[in-house]
Amino acid sequence: MSASAPTTAMTTRFGRLDRGGLLLGLGLSQLVVLAFAVTIAVATIYTNGLTGLLVSAPLWAPMTCAATLSVRGRSLLEWIPLIAEWEVRRLVGGTTAITRLDRRPAPSRLELPGVAGRLTVLSTPTVGGALIHDRRAGTITAVLRVDGSGFMLDDGATQDHKVAGWGRVLAALCQQPSVIRIQALHRTLPGGGDPVRRWWTEHALSGSPWPARILADLVARSEAEADRHETLLAVALRVPRGSARVVTPAGLLAVERQLVTLRDAVASADVRVDDWVDEPALAWAIRSSYDPEGAARAHGPVEAKPVVPGPMGISEQWTHVRTDTAWHAVYWVAEWPRSEVHPSFLQPLVLGPGTRRTFALIAEPLPPGRALREIRQAKAEHAADSAQRARVGQIEDEATRAEVSELLRREQDLVAGHGDLRFTGLLTVTAPSSDELDAACAATESAAAQAMCELRRLVGQQALAHLAGAIPLARGVR
Repeated sequence: MSASAPTTAMTTRFGRLDRGGLLLGLGLSQLVVLAFAVTIAVATIYTNGLTGLLVSAPLWAPMTCAATLSVRGRSLLEWIPLIAEWEVRRLVGGTTAITRLDRRPAPSRLELPGVAGRLTVLSTPTVGGALIHDRRAGTITAVLRVDGSGFMLDDGATQDHKVAGWGRVLAALCQQPSVIRIQALHRTLPGGGDPVRRWWTEHALSGSPWPARILADLVARSEAEADRHETLLAVALRVPRGSARVVTPAGLLAVERQLVTLRDAVASADVRVDDWVDEPALAWAIRSSYDPEGAARAHGPVEAKPVVPGPMGISEQWTHVRTDTAWHAVYWVAEWPRSEVHPSFLQPLVLGPGTRRTFALIAEPLPPGRALREIRQAKAEHAADSAQRARVGQIEDEATRAEVSELLRREQDLVAGHGDLRFTGLLTVTAPSSDELDAACAATESAAAQAMCELRRLVGQQALAHLAGAIPLARGVR
């Protein structure tokens, strides 16, 4: 009798975020401003000596600080345009928007705050889903409803198989030039007790004894307190040729073929695939992101579309945004775990109870030529930076060596024939009031520490961040 060793799941390690920089960690704009400051200081010294240097200090000192100092991971030079844009939008009323019911768009149009231009909703007779045509961005987006199959309860070998299957899906995306980006969106919504309520409504008997009445009270309580989880996969495709303004029948047929191929690829990764989201379900998916309580009361998605898919009103503040019945705060995942972690490391953030969160992972495939150019440019910048540090006697830190090591690993993978993707993680915290939002944000930051992720709360751009991180449109971020 022999016993086999237990099978453990694979682990992974994320590379350090490349901060970039042409010289001594400073970017091009920072070096230009610093060069102007040094020029002013040197010129005043040569003309008026120390007195001229002190007199011109109000000019070169702020420029030096703006180019070299940083606050919350951003240089002061990067804060200036962000604050200026926010103040301009606030003064002209661009931080608030109200939807007027007497000016509703056509049924085939979709207007959302923060989207430049109008979105056109198309129907696909073959696939059965809805397509969002963004003429300004040149994309066609489709949304697929998927579900997991008990990943946390599987053994190590099964988990490895599922992780490898999802890796094959991402690798296939890199080989399809028509795929611009893919967004995996997992969100928590109210209304988790709806299935229990419907079952009780269908099977409960009138005039039941007191145990049945107690059970009815429990069902009503579960309806009010339970949340439900939903996972959507949004895919943004490049508009076919000849369909820039209006999608032609031939272009629509090409898009449908790509969607069928993508659906089969996702299904082969042991992911339960429901179907492509049709027009009413898409409208409810968008509406529930702005008005979760109203969508839960409507028990959507339903066959009829909501009157207004977007928000009835939106008010953006510096650190949060309010829409209809919800307050939202959006975080950016600034750093992923830099030590060996299990593939389920995001469990505290995604499945943590008591807080409604929407986690969006946006993957953008990079063409091999473009990825190699970016890597080699970053390597040249690091080499020049290292030479300058050695010249001034500054010791290279471990963080810089980790960034260079990650660049080398990516280059080796590309040379070996693997694809390269740029990942962005956005986490949206939702609560029914401002005070509850503060408590939910504190709980989220604690959960991020358990997941070994570093979150950074976005400021001055919460409305755009909510659009990219909570709405299944697979939109790009900067």
